[in-house]
Amino acid sequence: MLGSVLADYAGHKDVLVLAIPSGGVPVAAAIVQELGCSMDVWVVRTLNLPQHDPWQLDIVMGAVAPGGIRALDLGVLTSAKVQPQELEQVVAFEQKELDRLQRLYRGDRPFPDLRGRTVILAADAIVIGSIMEAAIKAARAKGVVRAVAVAPVGLASTCEQVKPIADEFVCLLQTPDFCSLALWYDDPRYTTDEEVRSSPCTYEVSPPCTCRRRVRNRLSIRSLCS
Repeated sequence: MLGSVLADYAGHKDVLVLAIPSGGVPVAAAIVQELGCSMDVWVVRTLNLPQHDPWQLDIVMGAVAPGGIRALDLGVLTSAKVQPQELEQVVAFEQKELDRLQRLYRGDRPFPDLRGRTVILAADAIVIGSIMEAAIKAARAKGVVRAVAVAPVGLASTCEQVKPIADEFVCLLQTPDFCSLALWYDDPRYTTDEEVRSSPCTYEVSPPCTCRRRVRNRLSIRSLCS
C-alpha cells in the first residue's frame, strides 16, 4: 500500500529513503524493495522533560536531529516551566547519544549528499510530532528539496500537525486513540541496534530486511508497503 501510494518515486536516482531508527528501519526496507531506490538511516532523539520525581512518566518536550536541528513543543515547555539551562542540558545529552548512534550504525561510511534530492522519511508510527518535524527540518537543512513523511500508522491529531510541515504526507492508518504501539503491531519489539546496523542501507535495490513486524489487521509491514 505504501509502495503503491509512493509509486511515482520508483526508479528515481535522486530519491533516498531515510529510516528513523529504530522502528522505521523495517518500514524503510520494505519501501525500497518496491521503489528500487537507495536507503539510509536518519537518527532522531526525543527530548524528555527533566525528571525531578523518579516515578514521573516520560513527557516529550521536543526532538533533536542530525546537525543539532531541534523541534520543540512550546506548550509542554511552557506548562512545565522548563528553564533554559534545563533544556540545554537535555539537548546536550541527547545530541551526544545521537552522535554515538550515528557512529554505531554507520561506522566510517560517509553519509550521502542530500543536496537537491527528494527524501522519504520512514517511521513505524507517527505519534510524537516533534520527531518527524525535527527529521524534516534537518533534512532540509542539508539541502533536500522535497521531504515526504510516511508511516503505516499514526495518531490522527499528530498526523494533522505533521501534514503541513512535510511536502507530502502518507499515513495509512490514522487513529484518534493510539495508546500503545503494541496495540497496532503483533510483534511490538523494538528493532535492535544490530538489526539497524545490518539494515540494507545505501543499496540501490535493497535485499530483504530480517527485522519484521506484523500489524494487528494481519497485514505485514511489507504488505503495507507494497
